[in-house]
Amino acid sequence: MQLLHHVIADNATKYPTKSAIVLDGITTPYQVLQQHADDVASLLQTVGIATGDRVGLYSAISVELIAAYLAILQVGAITAATHHTLSREKLVHQLKHSGTRVLITDCTESLPELIEEVGLELILLTGPVFAAAPKVIQLADAIASYRDQNAPAAMPLVMDSEQPTSIFYTSGSSFNPKGVLVNHRIMLAACSRVTEYLQIKPDDRILSYSTLGSDYGVYNVVMPLFAGATSVIESHPASTADDVLAVVEREAVTAMHVFPPVFSLLANAGPEWQVRVPSLRYISSSGQALHVRQIQQVRNVLPRVKLFSSYGLTECKRVSYLPPGQIDERPTSVGKPLPGISICLVDEQGRAIDQPGQIGELLVTSDYLMLEYWNMPEANAKAFVHDAFGHSRMFRTGDLFKQDAQGYLYYVARKDDVFARNIWMVNPLEIEQCLAAHPAVAEVLVVPVADESAGHVPRACIVLAAGHDQTSEQALLDHCKARLDWHMVPTHFVFLEALPRTDSGKFTTQGLI
Repeated sequence: MQLLHHVIADNATKYPTKSAIVLDGITTPYQVLQQHADDVASLLQTVGIATGDRVGLYSAISVELIAAYLAILQVGAITAATHHTLSREKLVHQLKHSGTRVLITDCTESLPELIEEVGLELILLTGPVFAAAPKVIQLADAIASYRDQNAPAAMPLVMDSEQPTSIFYTSGSSFNPKGVLVNHRIMLAACSRVTEYLQIKPDDRILSYSTLGSDYGVYNVVMPLFAGATSVIESHPASTADDVLAVVEREAVTAMHVFPPVFSLLANAGPEWQVRVPSLRYISSSGQALHVRQIQQVRNVLPRVKLFSSYGLTECKRVSYLPPGQIDERPTSVGKPLPGISICLVDEQGRAIDQPGQIGELLVTSDYLMLEYWNMPEANAKAFVHDAFGHSRMFRTGDLFKQDAQGYLYYVARKDDVFARNIWMVNPLEIEQCLAAHPAVAEVLVVPVADESAGHVPRACIVLAAGHDQTSEQALLDHCKARLDWHMVPTHFVFLEALPRTDSGKFTTQGLI
């Protein structure tokens, strides 16, 4: 079996002058990207990086960083990325947890102290060096010197598809996120399965707002390269629908892979965009639930564009998707499992649920289920169910779902998010869907607030839509009372300019509770 970097190298041979990456409007052809990767691989072998070593990534997105990711795979090492906006404390924690030897970064602050604290052997800078420091090398200068000396190319290694490629850290709000370990077999299977159902072809130009700090970002960059297509990347988040669609128009984008916050921007697009972006054929969204009203708004603005709603998680990339032809009939569904995915819903006692409409925790297994959580034996022991429901190993997602009689899945809530108000259980997502249906609400998150008598009560954090600045709390309260059971009606409303987001672009309740 070919390895992931072999597939991309083959595409560089097939399409040498074709655009591989378009980053903020600047194009890098396949042959240039591959040469960058080969150069970095040679350098990594020269400084002693060997099979199984961990190489950290802590940098804003750049062509140099993408090439470095491919180079790390070439030398059989394992990437361990930390999002470049995370704190120094989290960076240090994840570098220590992964056992990183070499760090590739654009950060220039206190590097000697970082080397000492983590025990790094080397830092390779993708940007300029402002002051000379031991064990700190400017990547471009090192490669130029390497070429001047006519140093040998990287030695090809004998590896198989079980060779680990990456540790992907989960995004959660906890200080110690889990490191999801994957290998070539897993990444190849995930790329193959997703590009197949999205029908990605070499002439596609796929837009994302990605970094390499998460699995979602890595796959958004790598999947187009896997298919011989072009990865169009914007490094700065969009703030309006025009921001997004202007890139689509400028770069003749054919597809978008985005989180729901970007999708919600598109709901406010003007009707003129329907004729200005004829190249756009689909939008794929995952990570959080789409709101029905926003789906309808996007369908009205871009009626020819297919909408893919899907569900996945770091531990098992993509679990299900809803065929675009079902989006109007089942707008709240995340579809059916992909081929090769097996699922089971279980109740609180761990028994399989076989009745449509019943809610249970989703268990999942596939050929691209993660290997394990890196260096976390207790978490691994809790994460898997062994020799049950006809499978040797199934992963506990921690997500609650229900399934209809036709087998379509509906996300209900994260188990940890559901909270009690007196003896009644409150599902924040259900309240969010209700409020999102109000024309004055652009964005909404619901969080629990401690209450002496009830335990917890729901607070709705609202961003009002343009032109609805005068909407009152009472109007939204009445809207909820008419549609929700009493215990689900928010007791507090907070109006914000914007909702907080995670580093990867999802909405987050962090800072709201």
